Amino acid sequence: MHPGPYNPPPGAYPPPGPYGRNVPRYGHPGAGSRRGGCSCLKVYCCCCCCLFITLVLIIGGIVLAYFIIKPHTPKFSIDKFEVKSFNISDDFSLKSHLEITAKADNPNKYIEITYGEGKEPKDNSVQVLYSNVTLCSGTIPNIFQPKKNVTMIKIDLKGDLKKEDWAAGSGESLASKLKNNDKIPLLVAIKAPVKVKLGSWWVGKDEPLVVSINATMNVKNLAEGKNPEISDKNYSIGLLFGKTYTKLS
Repeated sequence: MHPGPYNPPPGAYPPPGPYGRNVPRYGHPGAGSRRGGCSCLKVYCCCCCCLFITLVLIIGGIVLAYFIIKPHTPKFSIDKFEVKSFNISDDFSLKSHLEITAKADNPNKYIEITYGEGKEPKDNSVQVLYSNVTLCSGTIPNIFQPKKNVTMIKIDLKGDLKKEDWAAGSGESLASKLKNNDKIPLLVAIKAPVKVKLGSWWVGKDEPLVVSINATMNVKNLAEGKNPEISDKNYSIGLLFGKTYTKLS
């Protein structure tokens, strides 16, 4: 018998499957795509779970470290004025030389602090002002403060004002208060670069933090040979990191 449309040659088609049904040559066209989509979804879910667990561990580590270290803000105060010279003349020119003593209290058990080592000169300054006029100025010396330590910092300040340096009426006002031995309202403005050390890890090593302290007070007996009395002290302390300012107290 010759092969024809109804008489295919042997081996032209695969043998029939069970129950007389032919096994399909190819799988269902959508089966592979469904299996691939399912695999991608599993990978995505695994990634999300890993990311969530990592985030939880990081937050937990930070919280645990915070409660172990218990960081506290250092405390600062101006405890003493020493007048080496403070002479105002009849034309209100003023030559002054003061030494103030600032107390820095580091209550932290694990944190050490270095003061005065900054990259920019403008980040290290101490000014004594009366009616927005700088009477004298200086800088914070380089000091290392250990943990749980109170350090007394002596700051040398000098000034040389001419008549034209005063704001309107401020020279006359200061001369009058000195003559009458009245209380003189002063502002001590301090900017001090700091580096914080926790174990072997430094914060601000390459880009020091800058502590900004504004201390307002009244000072009496501000004259050479006298013992100045400081009262009504008020402090405002903030932290500068780059262009970001954070008020601490």
